[in-house]
Amino acid sequence: MEQRTRKIYRVTCVGLVVNVLLAVGKLIAGVVGHSGAMIADALHSISDMASDFVVLAFVRIANKPADANHPKGHAHYDNIAAIIVSVILIIVAGGILWEAIENICRIASGEIIPRPGAIALAAAVVSIVVKEWLYRYTVRIGKQVDSPSVIANAWHHRSDALSSIGTLIGIGLAFFLGEKWRIADPIAAVFVAALIFKIAVSLIRDGIKKLMGHASCTTHPTETHTHHGRITTPK
Repeated sequence: MEQRTRKIYRVTCVGLVVNVLLAVGKLIAGVVGHSGAMIADALHSISDMASDFVVLAFVRIANKPADANHPKGHAHYDNIAAIIVSVILIIVAGGILWEAIENICRIASGEIIPRPGAIALAAAVVSIVVKEWLYRYTVRIGKQVDSPSVIANAWHHRSDALSSIGTLIGIGLAFFLGEKWRIADPIAAVFVAALIFKIAVSLIRDGIKKLMGHASCTTHPTETHTHHGRITTPK
C-alpha cells in the first residue's frame, strides 16, 4: 500500500475511533442530562462515523493507476466520496432541524422540558476540544495528500465542533438562567443545523466543479476512424 493511501487510512481510522467514543459519550450525556441539543450532537457524531466509512471505501479505488477506461486515473472517485460525505451532512442537518423545531413547538404550547444537566455541559466542552483537534489533524493530512474526501471529512469533524459550541451555548443558558431560557437549547440546535447545511452545500458545489473539470479534460487515448474502408488512427 503506497504512502498516500496509508496516510488516508490512518487519519480516517483515528477519526472513526474518536467518533465512536464521542457518539457514545454524548448520547449518554444527552439522555442522562435531559438535553435534546446534546442528543442531536451525538447523532452528528454518528454521522461522522458514516462519513469515515465512505472515505475508507473510496480511498483504494481513488488510488488505482490509470487504465484504458480511466486514462486520467481514478482521482475523481475522491471527489465523489467528498460529495457523498457532504450529502450525509445535509441529512444530519435536516434531522437536527426537525427535532429542534418539534421541541420549540412543544415549549411554545406550554410544555415544560426538563432542565439540562451538568453532564451535558461537560460533554459539550469535551466534544469541542476533541473535534477541533481532530479537524486540524485531518485537514493537515488531507492537504498533504491532496485528497478532497479527507478534507471534506475534516470539515465534518469541524462541523461537529461547531455543533457542540451551539449546544454548549443553548445548554448553558437553559442550565444557568432557569425555566424561561430552556427554549435556548432547541434554538441553538436550529442554528447548528443551518451552519452544517451551509458547509455541506459549499463542499458539494466544490466537488461537482472538480468532477465537471475532470470530465471535460478526459479524453480517450486512442480513437479509430474509417476512411474509404481503411482504419486510421488520428495523430
